[in-house]
Amino acid sequence: MPRAKRNKVVALTRVPKRNTRDRKASHMDVVREAAQAHPTVVLFGCRNMRAAHLHEVRALWKSNGSQIIYGKNRVVARALGATPEEELRTGLSGLTARLNGSVGLLFTDSARDEVLDWCKDHEREDFARSGHTATQDVLLPAGPVQMALDPPETLPAPLEPQLRKLGMPTELKRGVPTLLQPYQVSTAGQKLSPENAQILKHLMIKDAKFRLVPLAVWEAATERVDDLALSDEDRKEFVRAKKKKRASAAAAQRGEGKNGAALDEDEDDEEMSEDDDDEDAEDDDDEDGAEVDEFEAGDKVGKDMMLPAGL
Repeated sequence: MPRAKRNKVVALTRVPKRNTRDRKASHMDVVREAAQAHPTVVLFGCRNMRAAHLHEVRALWKSNGSQIIYGKNRVVARALGATPEEELRTGLSGLTARLNGSVGLLFTDSARDEVLDWCKDHEREDFARSGHTATQDVLLPAGPVQMALDPPETLPAPLEPQLRKLGMPTELKRGVPTLLQPYQVSTAGQKLSPENAQILKHLMIKDAKFRLVPLAVWEAATERVDDLALSDEDRKEFVRAKKKKRASAAAAQRGEGKNGAALDEDEDDEEMSEDDDDEDAEDDDDEDGAEVDEFEAGDKVGKDMMLPAGL
């Protein structure tokens, strides 16, 4: 059944248009200034990416004059130069070719070995997420469910229904969530399900570690890019992350009709073009105005609609 035009809500507000071209041009200037100012550029990826920990790392390196730029690979690649003829400094086009996936650049005055040693030592523990490969066996015995604190504490009573929904055989005894039988939450080497990841979070067990993984380094002294060796564990993690990203992109592509705005926003982060979303919004406003005018015109009384005289 067609929707009644009388019920159509007409928005009288207008969102200011974002000038994405100027913002990206400004971002390119920041990248170029950093590349000109620092003799060492390190390409890195993140294991168990967490925004809060990346902000901490950014602040730590900023304190000694270094700068971290993460994301917007196409904009960064255009700023550094994609070919030897376009590159900002000799050899930087080698880094541009490696800007794939979730990677960032560290522009620093520190020596190469100093950066690599820091990346090995700096890590932060965090709660594991779904799909993470467990690093430890967690077997809960029958009895009160306790959090992994020092000293251990029992879980609060309101969490017991959530534990049952997550698949744990529990019940509330004297106000304490209690396991009726032993329960295996995780096994080392196996991937965590969403339910088990949430259980580990309730138990305050941090099974993931955030850290920076150097992938390649460019130095002004050598004017070339050297690839860095990866451990088998790091290589598997990055392969898994790439597969997950491709699956997410494919899912988003299938839902393009429903999530078109989100796709356009992601595209804006990669392309140096006008903001298509705002143009579409303007077109929608014009169409809405036409519908309103048509509706108002339809309500006008014409001569052929007048009642005969005397009635």
